[in-house]
Amino acid sequence: MKYRKSVANGLFFVLLIMFIVLMSGCTSFMDMSATQSLYKGAKYQGAYESLLLEAPSLLKKQGPIIVNYDLGILSRLVGNYTDSNNYLSESERLIWEAYTESVSGNIASFLVNDNTKAYQGEEYEDMYLNVFKALNYMHLGETEAALVELNRSIEKQTFLRQKYEQYEQQMTEYAREEGLDAPAVQTYATSFSTSALSNYLSASVAQALGEKNTLHYAIDQVRHAFSSQPSLYPFPLPSVVKLEEDPFPQDKGRLQLVSFSGQSPLKEERVERVYVSSFNRAKIAYPVLVGGSSQVQAVRVSIEGQPMIPLQRIESISNIAIDTFRAKSELIKMKAITRAMAKAVGIALYDEYAAQDNNVTAGEELLGMIFRIARDATESADVRSTHFLPSEAWVGYVDLPEGTYTITTEFLNASNQVLHRSPGKTVQVQAGSLHVAEAFCPL
Repeated sequence: MKYRKSVANGLFFVLLIMFIVLMSGCTSFMDMSATQSLYKGAKYQGAYESLLLEAPSLLKKQGPIIVNYDLGILSRLVGNYTDSNNYLSESERLIWEAYTESVSGNIASFLVNDNTKAYQGEEYEDMYLNVFKALNYMHLGETEAALVELNRSIEKQTFLRQKYEQYEQQMTEYAREEGLDAPAVQTYATSFSTSALSNYLSASVAQALGEKNTLHYAIDQVRHAFSSQPSLYPFPLPSVVKLEEDPFPQDKGRLQLVSFSGQSPLKEERVERVYVSSFNRAKIAYPVLVGGSSQVQAVRVSIEGQPMIPLQRIESISNIAIDTFRAKSELIKMKAITRAMAKAVGIALYDEYAAQDNNVTAGEELLGMIFRIARDATESADVRSTHFLPSEAWVGYVDLPEGTYTITTEFLNASNQVLHRSPGKTVQVQAGSLHVAEAFCPL
């Protein structure tokens, strides 16, 4: 009786919420084709200015985490490194606040769908956010601050499994409180644990700061990333791991070369029908990450007065994003099944209530039909995500005499044809210092 009373008092409210949200036409979709077109054409200043104009609408549709993250990525592409870190820091703060939010604050997403709550960010977005902040600090000559950011990224990797286990526990507790059975699904990441990119950059910065223990540990972690995660690193271990065997120069400056190519995968809705009772199949919808491959198969850097320098692929951000989000996708699927069960029980109780006097009115029959339509119509996947993460990361380094250098980066396809050539960038190299030169190809 306690269960039926709980359902009677609570799940009729579920039906009302379903109907209200259906009528309100809740959606997070926003047309960003203008900004995306500029971005894919490598017109980053135009893309940044376009996004600033779209920011109020994007804030309303998709929330402040995405707005700040996107502005942070685009502003760094035009060299506004301080502004970029301000945007990315705000996004990081909001992601942390969202993570610490109690499950009761997310109750509407169990009743309707994840579009009813503020976007909370994905683990891969949170992890790479610190990598980009670190690169910004390297551009600004603040190597100690860069190492702090890289350590934060590495710490987040360590807690990834713990976070997914906590999410699963929250969902299971909700289902139990509502008298529903939650399907048992393993929801933590099973492949990804260590980022070669963040550890390589950590090693580079640590060597410049004279922190030998950090240098050796980070290089070991790069090797571990490749040896323990072959599906995520299906390419050779870069020879740049010999960094620890190459003493940091005092009579020259070290130029760390970093390039990014492609665009990370985007979320798409996947729809399935599941049995919630012997005679009842319900629609569930959940997001999956798809796409994200880059056309770039080689990267080379030209520095005046120096031989051409080939860069080496060190990380597939796309592979790691898809792997880590797969765990989240399974959790969301589990939640959708639990939500479908709750809706089915609520509709069944309404039918029982309407038939109590053996005289179902036309109004009651119409309302029952509306509830059934709303059950499926309110089920939609949350496909919000940041828009400008790259797909692949490439690295290399060179020691140069003190002076001013112009650097050009070429991105090549499988046929060794140049897909994109970055504009020449001027770098002032100082002896005994670490510098960074970045390039990006959106293809």
